Amino acid sequence: MDSNFRPFVVTWLLALFAGVGVGLFLAWYVFPVSYTNAQPYDLTAPAKDDYIKMVAAARVTALAQMETNPLTQQALVKLRLALNAPAVSMQRATFTPRPTRNLTPQPRVTVIVLEPTAVAPTPVPPTAQPTPLPPTSEPNPNAPRFVLLEKRALNCPSVGGGAFIQVETRDTNGRGLPGVLVEVNSARGNEQFYTGLKPERGNGFGDVAVLPGNYTVHLVENASSDIISDLRIDANIVECGSDLTAIQGWQLVFQQAP
Repeated sequence: MDSNFRPFVVTWLLALFAGVGVGLFLAWYVFPVSYTNAQPYDLTAPAKDDYIKMVAAARVTALAQMETNPLTQQALVKLRLALNAPAVSMQRATFTPRPTRNLTPQPRVTVIVLEPTAVAPTPVPPTAQPTPLPPTSEPNPNAPRFVLLEKRALNCPSVGGGAFIQVETRDTNGRGLPGVLVEVNSARGNEQFYTGLKPERGNGFGDVAVLPGNYTVHLVENASSDIISDLRIDANIVECGSDLTAIQGWQLVFQQAP
């Protein structure tokens, strides 16, 4: 090597060593590595012992029945797995270069005790108020008086499909009496029909198709009777064999009082 270049090379080598030394000094003493969100396996053995003691104390305070509580058991299993990470710990201890004197501060351990969350009670929905029935027609005090002889619930085979309220009116001798006005009341409104419009089923027979709900029936205008209530119609049955107990209609028989 030419003697003219030796001072130049020596100068550059000295500058390089000086830069490395200054960098190591700054990294180790002035700006040391500070751990945030450190993993449990980064702790030293005494710190791990303190960590387990604090977690156990917090669990005993926050949760009753520690040995049987599933949350406690799950948390301790996770803690044990985190502290016993041999592969990661060995890799870090073997392959991570560290100075002769450990200048890195130990990570801080912060234990947060979580109070059990109170379960809010399920709100009970308010009880639905029954829909009031519309007003019925005023009875005619001068009309003939009829009394109820029979009140029978009908199932699907008896009605023959659909849902109906059937009314039969008779005279004082028990014969069918046509032309009597019947009023049916429900939350959907009022409906009237005359008996005798289906003579093939009897001179005093009449009926009306209804929907599921509650109904009342009484005779009006040219006849009078008590209001027959509690006539409940269940949900309509498509096939009669599916539910033989569902109420699909009512049969009422009125006879004129002597």
